Amino acid sequence: MTKDVARAPHHDAQAALDAIHRHQEQTLDAYLRHAYSRPYLIAAALGLFAVCSSFDLPSPWNTAAVLSGNGLVLGGLFVYRRRAPVRRKAVGSEALFYTATGVLLAVLFWTVVIAAHFLALPARHTLAAAVTALTAVAASYVVRPLVGTVIRRDGQV
Repeated sequence: MTKDVARAPHHDAQAALDAIHRHQEQTLDAYLRHAYSRPYLIAAALGLFAVCSSFDLPSPWNTAAVLSGNGLVLGGLFVYRRRAPVRRKAVGSEALFYTATGVLLAVLFWTVVIAAHFLALPARHTLAAAVTALTAVAASYVVRPLVGTVIRRDGQV
C-alpha cells in the first residue's frame, strides 16, 4: 500500500504534464487552423494580386489598385487578429521563416516579370501577380505544417 502512495505524486505530476502538452497541441492546432483558414488566405492572395498587378495600370488606377490591395490585406489582418482564438507573437525562427517566405514570393514575382518581358508578353506584372498569388495559396498548404514544426521547435506554443 505504501508503494502505491509513493507512486501517486509521480503519477499525478506526469498526468498534469501530459495534460499541459495536450493543451499546448490543441492551442497550436487552433492557431494554425485560424491562421491558414480559407477566408484570410483568399483576402491575402487578392490583396497581393491587386498590389502586384497595379504596375500595369495607368496612373489613377494603379493608386486605386494599391490602396484596395493594401486595404484587403490590412483589413484581413485586422479581422484575423480580432477573431483569433489564440493570440501569440511570432518569435525568433518563426518571424525569420515568414520573412524568408515573403522574400521568396518577391523573387518569384520579379522572376516572372523578367521572363514575361523577354517573352514579350503583354501585362507582364499582371501575369506575375497571378502566378505569385496562386503560388502563395498553393504553398500555404505546405507551409502550414512547417510553421507548426518551427513553433514546436521553439517551444512557443
